[in-house]
Amino acid sequence: MQINHTIAEFVQEIMLLAIEKNASDIHFEPQPHILKIRFRIDGILYDIHHSSTITAPMLTNYLKIQANLDIAEKRLPQDGRYPIKNKLNKNYICRVSTLPILHGEKVVLRLLKNDGNILSIEHLGLEPEQKIIFQKNIDKPQGLILITGPTGSGKTTTLYTALSLLNSNERNITTIEDPIEIELENINQLNVNPKIGLNFNHALRAILRQDPDIIMVGEIRDRETAKMAIHAAQTGHLVLSTLHTNNSVESLTRLTMMGISSLDLVESLNLIIAQRLARKCCKHCKTTMENIGCQYCILGYHGRTGIYELFEMNETTKMLLLNGAPPNKIAKEIHLSTLWENGLSKVNAGIITQNELQRSIGEK
Repeated sequence: MQINHTIAEFVQEIMLLAIEKNASDIHFEPQPHILKIRFRIDGILYDIHHSSTITAPMLTNYLKIQANLDIAEKRLPQDGRYPIKNKLNKNYICRVSTLPILHGEKVVLRLLKNDGNILSIEHLGLEPEQKIIFQKNIDKPQGLILITGPTGSGKTTTLYTALSLLNSNERNITTIEDPIEIELENINQLNVNPKIGLNFNHALRAILRQDPDIIMVGEIRDRETAKMAIHAAQTGHLVLSTLHTNNSVESLTRLTMMGISSLDLVESLNLIIAQRLARKCCKHCKTTMENIGCQYCILGYHGRTGIYELFEMNETTKMLLLNGAPPNKIAKEIHLSTLWENGLSKVNAGIITQNELQRSIGEK
């Protein structure tokens, strides 16, 4: 690729290329004698460019200045952000993360759209019946909705989509995030700051004194935050949050380990959504065989879709929980449609490949 060799033009052209390719992240990696550049596209890292003329220190200092970081500090990781625009003058936020490694400072840029346009429910990849359950539960005036899955599984996108559907002048919506990824109009967004003691628990306690209708907690990480979220859900607030568990029913075990009783779960929990992201087959070149790629895609894939497992609290699940049934028995009793089953239906529909299903979820 041809790149002008001034640092500002170099970074600008790399960023514009990343946006054009729908990359979520740009990795600048210092290697002996070269600077390696990789893009994360649809969850996969690809080599893009190796530069011997632009050095890692030049690039790092430029990006630190843009993000208002300390250019003299090279021993500690740093984080910052700054606004950019693409060729169509659309707004993006560039989140900057530095990390001191063997051959210099590695820099990762996360590119976040900042136009206020969140995915609609139709773009999440929910099945029709899942869409109905999702909409029904976010329309409830109170209760807890949890999105669960590993890092990079699309939990934040699902949360933001729910908030966009709920956003109105008649509601006071407040979020607690780490960090704020997308700015949402008419929504009060709070960034946690552990350095000054402003963690999820303290922020949630303060928000409950702000007359909220809907609260989004970026992640339930500890016992105190879990108990506060449950309390908020039981006292007239709709609470949305995330956990890191492998599937929906494992979230019940995780909450129990955090000191939440079965009675509290029954009285507060509305819905748990477990999810993964899988690369979609390119509609231009997909075949019955494993895709190989064309001018429109990378190796036969273009874009991603969600794979979902929805656990909805109802009279049956409430009774099973109160009777002490383990999560795996509850899943079996209610014939829970699993992540694997939802993914397999997308394989059969030609939306994703079998290999991609196994990569996203693992073996059955």
